[in-house]
Amino acid sequence: MLRRIARAAVLAGALTAAPALAQTQPPESDSTVVITDRNMEDAVRDFVAEIGAAPDGANLARFDGTVCVGAHNITPEFAQKLIDQVSLVAVAVGLEPGEPGCKPNVLIMASTDGDALAARLVKDHFQKFRPVQTDGANLGKEALDLFQNSDAPVRWWHVTQTVLVDTGEAFERGASVRVRSSGRLESSVRQEMSHVLIILDTSRMGSVSFGSLADYVAMVSLAQLEAKADTSDFPSILNLFTNSAGDRGKRMTQWDLDYLVALYGTKGNAPNANREANRIANNMVRQQKEAQD
Repeated sequence: MLRRIARAAVLAGALTAAPALAQTQPPESDSTVVITDRNMEDAVRDFVAEIGAAPDGANLARFDGTVCVGAHNITPEFAQKLIDQVSLVAVAVGLEPGEPGCKPNVLIMASTDGDALAARLVKDHFQKFRPVQTDGANLGKEALDLFQNSDAPVRWWHVTQTVLVDTGEAFERGASVRVRSSGRLESSVRQEMSHVLIILDTSRMGSVSFGSLADYVAMVSLAQLEAKADTSDFPSILNLFTNSAGDRGKRMTQWDLDYLVALYGTKGNAPNANREANRIANNMVRQQKEAQD
């Protein structure tokens, strides 16, 4: 019941514009991406393939259990609204919000110079970006270089941990793992989200509503997403900052929420990335069809 209420609240778009991080609310755009019944399934599969950003050979990671959101260098009132919106979306996909004072595993930082902040953080806390003591996955050196040199208003870095499916225990690098009898259909390990860093570059933000920004941040917080993905053919909040399909008043759509729910509704123990993408797409298609009934 709580999850359904949270989903309805996410789609209600209750947040108002906040000048602390953005300029005034832009006028509504009449540019709308429409997915017809005939091509819906193909569109879902294309979307899943386009936006997923797991390292080669790895499945996508998810948070397991609690999401604790922290915000830095943001006016307290609006920091709390940002935290609340990310937490609301987390509840909508089946996660628990962190209690006050919890240790953040999603950290949102604002700066007028995103490149400088990113470079300083990587230099001072390199092990947090590419940990070597345990087996996990990140996008590697090239992606980390891009994270430090980006013209995007919002940039993100996800760090994951390989865990055993049965117990959730961390899988140490080099350790052996017993393969199930059904190992060709399921993996004995999965990727769990360890922590996420998001940098808001206010010098590149332009005119965007705070509610739109909060929805965008929620989307990139909870899923490993390709920073260069082309989502212009899809009705997604990920078009917020694009030139071709951008709408600075856009909010999280049913399409976006369906993706996140499908992602978290898929176990993450598929034997390979292609099989997992297919399972996520199947779940998303099922939700789309149920919504039409």
